Amino acid sequence: MENLTVRQKFILHNLIEKGCLTLKGLSQQLDVSERTILRETSSLNEWLRSYKLRISDSVGLLRLNGPEQEQHRVRERLEEIPLLWMLNPEQRQALITAQLLLASEPIKSAYFSHQFNVVEATIVFYLDKIETWLKNEDLVLIRKRGYGLEVEGSEWHKRNAFVDLVYSYRPMSELLSFLYENQQDYPLLAFFKVTFGEELLRAVKDLMETLNRHALFPNDIRFFGTLIHVLLSIQRTRCQAPITLPEDVVAEILASQEYDFVKDIRVALQEWGFELPASELAYLAIHLKGDRKFRDSTPDSEENGFDLEDLIKETVYIVEKKLNVSIHVDQQLLTGLIQHIDPALYRLSMGLEVRNPIIDEIKQYYPNLYQAVEQACKLVFSKYNLVIPESEVGFVTMHIGAAIERQHGAENTLNALIICPNGLSTAKMLSSKVKRHFTEVGRIDVCSLREMNDRLKDGYDLVLSTVRLGTKAADVTVVSPFLSQDDIEAINSLIQKKNRKTHWRESPVPIGEEQPGIEKNLNLVNEILQNFQVKLLEGDSYPEVLDKIVREICADAPGIKPSSGKILKHLICQREEKGNVIIPESHVALLHVRSDEIKKPFVGVYRLKEFIKMKSFGFGQEKVDTFVAMLARKTESNYLLEQLGKISVELVENQEFCEILRIGDQQDIRDALIKILNREAE
Repeated sequence: MENLTVRQKFILHNLIEKGCLTLKGLSQQLDVSERTILRETSSLNEWLRSYKLRISDSVGLLRLNGPEQEQHRVRERLEEIPLLWMLNPEQRQALITAQLLLASEPIKSAYFSHQFNVVEATIVFYLDKIETWLKNEDLVLIRKRGYGLEVEGSEWHKRNAFVDLVYSYRPMSELLSFLYENQQDYPLLAFFKVTFGEELLRAVKDLMETLNRHALFPNDIRFFGTLIHVLLSIQRTRCQAPITLPEDVVAEILASQEYDFVKDIRVALQEWGFELPASELAYLAIHLKGDRKFRDSTPDSEENGFDLEDLIKETVYIVEKKLNVSIHVDQQLLTGLIQHIDPALYRLSMGLEVRNPIIDEIKQYYPNLYQAVEQACKLVFSKYNLVIPESEVGFVTMHIGAAIERQHGAENTLNALIICPNGLSTAKMLSSKVKRHFTEVGRIDVCSLREMNDRLKDGYDLVLSTVRLGTKAADVTVVSPFLSQDDIEAINSLIQKKNRKTHWRESPVPIGEEQPGIEKNLNLVNEILQNFQVKLLEGDSYPEVLDKIVREICADAPGIKPSSGKILKHLICQREEKGNVIIPESHVALLHVRSDEIKKPFVGVYRLKEFIKMKSFGFGQEKVDTFVAMLARKTESNYLLEQLGKISVELVENQEFCEILRIGDQQDIRDALIKILNREAE
């Protein structure tokens, strides 16, 4: 047995347990080519010869053939090998990461070396990769000699990271098969067995079936996601590491009628012997109904601190500009985007994520549109310190893509001319067949050969003739009055060519912008730079600091009256209350509001001598010592909003720019702003 590789042991173990394996499935599971699998089975057959066993390959199906008694002997030898030794490097890394995320105390690297039967140098190599991955999850891997390994960060981020890890471990289809069909997928079994234990996993699976009777899960993905969160809640509570949420948030959720189902969850958990604290029940409620709000249930276009309808129109404008197309923001598009984006922003403010299972298909179907929407979302929503993830960008792309296709269908119906010298009855018969086969064709006119030259001047999209016209009209398609299959295919080809040309309609000037307004916009951008201010303030709390910032804005920003201070403060407070204003890990907060009280756009930077603590994503807190104020009018031009968007994108994506804002002088910051504003949006 010691002569076999880990991969060979894994293949043999699976063949004995499952009876047969597909070559394709095994290659996907081990992430190697089918040719590599065949080489491994060939080597295994040499080793199996002494047992009178052989692995056969029949049309991509692998099967272990030979006496049952000999197969039992091999099984006994394999049972001496721990299951974890058979995992591939990527699976080991994932399992190490999972254990670190759920650990209640530091773990020594020697533990993992023993667990996976590899040298410590291999574990160190894995840890380098794990450390990089954790950084992207806003977590830090502590590696101290004599102390061990520990993940540092909020419990909220640790759980989000664990969920990401599960979804990246296996495709959703395999995760669901494991959940519903109890398939013995050994890498998955190892993952859940080590992290949660078989007993807890089995109990929570049964518990989920009980909860499913309350119609809490609209789809399989939500069902699986809830399973993971329930497992996390129980496991972390047992380890004395329950989630911590603000008391007022917990009280509101548990008292809300919208979350009345939490009582059923509590009873079901108690029946299975699980007792969770109120904060964990609130945590589960948030994830179970992540598309619902427990506050401000009354619809309000500005309940997030901004007018969502304005932001949607601004997003569509940038998409139009980037693709040089015209997109009509009809009520269906507006309603669809509001209904999706509003709860999406709530999820983001709560630190929740939503999976988009068809994101790859969206990128493939709408490649240019997706890129344009992604950039537009950056420019628009970054002004409110909102980073729209690719899953949400995908949903927005679908809505806008559907609107374009809807508009294309309404506006680009094709007009056809039928030239028929054989009389009106023949022409009507052909016209009827064309209408029946091609829904894209709208108006159909009929003319004789004699009228042809005059009628062609009207510019028809399709010109069909029942007779050959020589060289008189190169764009005329000759068809039979009975419309044969060849004729149908020829017309289809013509329609597709027309659609490709007209689908993205070019505009002579940027959409929504008249040429005379460009000079005015450029002057306003120059005024932003001229009026830019950097001020040093003192304050021990956010309310105190905000009062001083508003007073400075009223003094510095052109045209703002001192009496407007109350309104500006209310708008800034509303935005801070509804969502996070802090740029993560930068010590910088972004205050962006739009109001008719503002006469001209304004940008200012306000620094503190000492840090103050402010609310961050996922109920966390961060230290802040720099505030960037970006003010715009309610009726601001799309061009100017796009320029402000460039600044906010730089804040979110460029740590160096945040550093300049914190410690650079006024000229340093002005130079950086000029560089940003001169840059074309990517």
